Amino acid sequence: MKSEKIRVALLIDKSEAYDRGLIQGIIKYSNLSVPWEFFLYSPDYLVIENKKKFIKKVIRWNPDCIIMNDRFLLSDFNKLDIPIMVTSSKYKLEGAINIIADDYKIGELGANYFINKGFKNFAFYGSDQIFWSLNRKKAFRKTVFSKGLNYFEIESLLNDKWHNNHHQLIPWLQKLPKPVAVMASSDEFGVHLIKATQIAQIMVPGEISILDVDNDEFVCNLYGLPMSSIDQEPEAVGFKIAQYIRAILVGGKKQPSEIVGTNFRVITRLSTDIFAIEDHQLQIALAFIQHNSVNRMLTVDEIVNETFLSRRLLEIRFRKMLDRSILQEIKRVRINIICQNMVQTDNPINKIAYDMGFNSIASFSSSFKKEMNVSPTEYRKQFKIQNS
Repeated sequence: MKSEKIRVALLIDKSEAYDRGLIQGIIKYSNLSVPWEFFLYSPDYLVIENKKKFIKKVIRWNPDCIIMNDRFLLSDFNKLDIPIMVTSSKYKLEGAINIIADDYKIGELGANYFINKGFKNFAFYGSDQIFWSLNRKKAFRKTVFSKGLNYFEIESLLNDKWHNNHHQLIPWLQKLPKPVAVMASSDEFGVHLIKATQIAQIMVPGEISILDVDNDEFVCNLYGLPMSSIDQEPEAVGFKIAQYIRAILVGGKKQPSEIVGTNFRVITRLSTDIFAIEDHQLQIALAFIQHNSVNRMLTVDEIVNETFLSRRLLEIRFRKMLDRSILQEIKRVRINIICQNMVQTDNPINKIAYDMGFNSIASFSSSFKKEMNVSPTEYRKQFKIQNS
């Protein structure tokens, strides 16, 4: 180390929640140890200078360590012969200390979160071109298969059509057996899911529950329906980064190839929890429908009698909070139960029909086709999964 102070260049994006959390953790640790000094990267609209000039400016500042994202080239700073830490967006970089997460643990956490909610159908949306997305998918899929449950996936476009990916998702989401739990590899991918469900008028979380990763509160609350997300606790990662920096520069510790974040938690919002609705009477009505629709068609009056509200007021609350009537909710829940039975069991279709309270196979087939646009037999052929 060239001076008594630890001089760290922070060339990461303050506008990103994860990077901002890293900075907060680093600063929190710096307040506990030897003096630290920081060079903080400013966005382009504040610093009007070309990239070469900026890099020269960082080098002249003479840092002891650089923490950067991969918008900068590692070769620009390698000649300094100092520790360089990188938060990579798509792939790990050789010759640097990669700041990563235990993505397998994240995938397992997402799957188990949904499994504990009783889901039988699971899906993943991300990109295999991004190492952390691929690893989260592998762990999610492995956990789902280990329980003998149904799994689906779709690959994201990463080209100039990225912002229109939600149109690609709509037919896929429409065909998934409901209810289905969908994990997106990050909040940005989750936004595509929310947009697609809104355009296709797919009910969230009633038909599709959506869980993302990163817990950027701005993004999670941006599109009207708050998204649940896995928080990577970046401040704890930043604290760990600062500990490593001091151990390397002051204590002579060997540089690691990776610094791995391992502490994660699910932040539940409305996209995964129908009972996140604060209206207690509506919660009672929804729970009653969910728990009593297995073998018969409930009446609207039965639902109303479970609450302290009049029929008119309960209908108003259903329309306001869920954008559908009480009767539509009853039908939606029943068709979801039927779809689960079609996909998850080998029961004959006529048995499923009679178990659900239908008087004839003809009326069952007619009702099913009206809701799903395919016959029961066609649906089973398309979605009955043989897990491996």
